[in-house]
Amino acid sequence: MSDPIRSIRRLALGLALVGVVAGPVQAQATVGVPCAVRIRPLAAADYDPSTEVLLRGRVIGRENGLILLRITAGIVRVDAGAWGGSAPYEAASTVEILASKRQEGGHQRFLAREIRQDSGSVMIRDARGVPLPETARL
Repeated sequence: MSDPIRSIRRLALGLALVGVVAGPVQAQATVGVPCAVRIRPLAAADYDPSTEVLLRGRVIGRENGLILLRITAGIVRVDAGAWGGSAPYEAASTVEILASKRQEGGHQRFLAREIRQDSGSVMIRDARGVPLPETARL
């Protein structure tokens, strides 16, 4: 056998023996440390609380879960989800919508968390962006 191959085999055998000897010692020295992990539900994946904006304007209509809101910069579509209530955003009413702003395909998208009006407010999502059940919204 050639000398370089013999050296490589000896090195491999030495490393294997060190791994066998050091393995149990290392396992005995390991101590479990508790940690807290926050898992956001998949339903909140699109909502980012760090990009929240407050939109103020007049509702000009609704279509497929979107509120069409006229603000000073123009008309924006705000995704209010599948919530079917209509009291806080009747057409021609003035509202404030707390929403997360994000970019998708070169377009702005707003996801509503809270809709405020003089008569009250409706919570659509909690502070982390998780959609609330219909019974918890009013």
